[in-house]
Amino acid sequence: MNTRIYEYIITAAEQKNITKAAGLCFISQPALSQHIKNLESQLGFPIFEKQGAQLLPTKQGEIFLTTARRMLQIEQETMEKLEEYKKTAPKTYRVFVDTHMRNLLIESIWPQFLKQFPDIRLSLISGDTATAIEYLSSQTVDIGIFPIHDPLPPDLASIPVDQNEYLLVLPPNHPCIKPFTEQGIDFRQLKDETFILNQNYSLFSTMQYQIFDRYGLAPRKKLYSHSMQTITRMVSNGQGISFLPDIIVSLVNQQCTAFSLSPPWYFHHAAAYHKSRGLDACNSLLIDLLIRHYQQLHLG
Repeated sequence: MNTRIYEYIITAAEQKNITKAAGLCFISQPALSQHIKNLESQLGFPIFEKQGAQLLPTKQGEIFLTTARRMLQIEQETMEKLEEYKKTAPKTYRVFVDTHMRNLLIESIWPQFLKQFPDIRLSLISGDTATAIEYLSSQTVDIGIFPIHDPLPPDLASIPVDQNEYLLVLPPNHPCIKPFTEQGIDFRQLKDETFILNQNYSLFSTMQYQIFDRYGLAPRKKLYSHSMQTITRMVSNGQGISFLPDIIVSLVNQQCTAFSLSPPWYFHHAAAYHKSRGLDACNSLLIDLLIRHYQQLHLG
């Protein structure tokens, strides 16, 4: 709120002198005189009049001064209420999460989190690996939960919550199952296959394309899905082949055959955060809940 003109007018009325009022307002005397003149022009009546050496309010000026003092009081009360709200308002916890982990976080992890921090709001943001790193580095988010294979920038730190391995997954009775089992994977035999991939701009999609680059694969036919479970079912139905995390292959009860890559392609689901923020209470609790969830999942 711009109430500075009210402060100028009230100070001038209290000091009964333009020069003294200007000094208290930290502006020049001509500038203060111009502010008063402009306001009087807008109102259509004089606020002050000279009586000897003193500057005194007119009848209309007294009315204006009463309103000006009330306006400043309202401003002060408003600012005090806003400051009080800041202290009591629920905090927003900003979490970058891969699309495939949104349901896990919302359905399984967040209800446990709220038992200790019931007033915190959850704000979820999703995207690819580059976006995750950008948001963490700029501290647009408080923490990121996503698969990590390559080193992070030096301003970020991470803690693994689970280790997984990417596998080549083939449908039942695929002609490459026997030779790959006996002799290992020969990617040249897969050049004409349809690859079923995660939707573009997901973190897992980024990793799948990294695997293509490593092994010199350039699939001619590609299908996409947002759901890893759907991809596993599509592979099982013979609609194509894919690279999928071992935990997905084991959880989705489908008749697929999976092969480890050579060398194995390991990655971590990790909690990443900006080093300047560190492990505060919220980050520590979320990481602990995720680690316990994956431990129970593997035990089960």
